Amino acid sequence: MSSKKKLFPLMLNLSDKSVIIVGAGKVAERKAKLFLEYADVTLINLDFNKRLHQLHDENRLTLVESNLTQLSDKQLEELFCTAFLVIPSTGDKSLNHRISEIAKSCGAMINEVDSVGEVVIPSVMSHGDLTIGISTNGTSPALSKYTRKKIEEFISPSYADMARLQEEMREHYKQTISDQKQRKQLLWKILENDKIWIALSKSYEQALQMAQQLTINNS
Repeated sequence: MSSKKKLFPLMLNLSDKSVIIVGAGKVAERKAKLFLEYADVTLINLDFNKRLHQLHDENRLTLVESNLTQLSDKQLEELFCTAFLVIPSTGDKSLNHRISEIAKSCGAMINEVDSVGEVVIPSVMSHGDLTIGISTNGTSPALSKYTRKKIEEFISPSYADMARLQEEMREHYKQTISDQKQRKQLLWKILENDKIWIALSKSYEQALQMAQQLTINNS
């Protein structure tokens, strides 16, 4: 069996979880902005740029000014004891390693920005309820970003409306059609109907009416 790590993709609910990012460089700032919509984000560093202060003033994240090199292991444990995920991004590999080991002892998961650890953050694109994560198992962040841009050329905002339409029709079918196979077939007919996709780009209500009419015609 290959010794190379095989990373399994998961969707996690982070709404009540704490993500702590150590550092304030470009990588740390990018990670912070990525997690803002999903978790409680805290950045720890000696100083922060204007944009991070602005996000703090808007109550979108927490900033903690601290020189971690001067803190004891016990003090670091206290910083990380409530974290679900810790991202060491200080630019100092030895300090990053120390943070990782202490955070792990507290039960936190670690995203190591300079190696493939237990958690790799994918390149993410999102339209409404449709979320796509792209990862190369940490081997090429550039390729992940390139792939995301290519996918974005084909995945329009209409996909978010289609997700909404599918949810609405699925709930309707659960109440009106007992046959699960028939429900699945009808949902696929909506997905494969080009006219409904065109309507979604103009009006959700128009697309909904077309989906409802499609159901009547196939019942």
